[in-house]
Amino acid sequence: MQAIIKKKIKFIYRKIIISCFLKIYPKPIIKNIKDNSFNQFKVKLDKKLYNIFELKNGRVFTNKNDITAYISKKNILTKASLQFKKYDTINSFNQKIQKNETLINGTPKLKKKINGSVLSLLSGGASRENFTHWFTDILPRIFLFQQKFDLKIIDKLFVPSLRYNYQRESLKFLGISKDRVISSEKIKHIEAKKIYATSHPCHFYPSKVQKWSLNFLRSKFIKKSKKFKDYKKIFIYRDQAKLLNNGNFQKYRSFRIIINEEELKQFLKLNGFKIIKPEEYSLADQISIFSNVKCIIGLFGASMKMLTFCKKNTKVFEIMPQKAGNEFINISKQLKLKHFQFKIKPKFKSLIPQNGLLFCNMRLIEKKLKLLKFL
Repeated sequence: MQAIIKKKIKFIYRKIIISCFLKIYPKPIIKNIKDNSFNQFKVKLDKKLYNIFELKNGRVFTNKNDITAYISKKNILTKASLQFKKYDTINSFNQKIQKNETLINGTPKLKKKINGSVLSLLSGGASRENFTHWFTDILPRIFLFQQKFDLKIIDKLFVPSLRYNYQRESLKFLGISKDRVISSEKIKHIEAKKIYATSHPCHFYPSKVQKWSLNFLRSKFIKKSKKFKDYKKIFIYRDQAKLLNNGNFQKYRSFRIIINEEELKQFLKLNGFKIIKPEEYSLADQISIFSNVKCIIGLFGASMKMLTFCKKNTKVFEIMPQKAGNEFINISKQLKLKHFQFKIKPKFKSLIPQNGLLFCNMRLIEKKLKLLKFL
């Protein structure tokens, strides 16, 4: 009963807030008229067309998760806007602009004015806290922008988050100081003299990351570091099997965990593999490890995005649930890595298709690794 009352109070409070803000900032509209305050430039990369959008004296609003509205000086909701909706427990798609929430609720956050130019790198909820999406959906937008403009004209960059070390470190790698960056977790509504945005770098399909995007990341992040030159063979250790110590498999059936990860770890350690937990290393050290390694074994997941920094012919053995996607083998194909997928049927049905509790048959693993010359 208390939960229902609390939910109703929250709903009423939100309606009051929305009503108050509608008196300050009018709801944007969709109107097919000439609007000189909004410009669109086309660029071509790898035979694919992309857009760079420019708003003069416009504003950008986000709910930090699924909705981003780019609103012109004439209060028109522009085609740069994003309106994501989940179609299962994890994946989402960009809906038609008519589904943008601001058309109904307006922009219920106080507006911050920037006396200069802003480059918005916003790209939906997953990019806020997912390592792979940050490097696939966010950073390549900078390269897209640079196909038409110099980054020096930008006073502030509007990003989904600065919560994680890899987000702050990667921007520093690109020569972008912290004082030039605004996080949407702190500010959700901005007006500026000029606001720029771009198309999605892989047209809303992260599993189809483009070669130009990989080349951009490699050119900016790979340094000639030999700090980890003895890390020739690595196993990416997730250390999650401990969650299952009490046999609570049903509770974690929608996680992605190798049930006998410790057994696999010890086996690989005896065969000369270095055991690494990427999150325990700085971004620079992770890149150094992956750019010098020769053999990689790991579970399908965010750490596999680091394949972006591997040398040609690096061998990759990816352990994965049967229904996991091909985003990482796609990276390997473009960079000419030797990538092998080892698919396992989860022990229990997972609510998330690309997840599940996996048991590695050690005899079969050993046989496969010997055949593929990992051992």
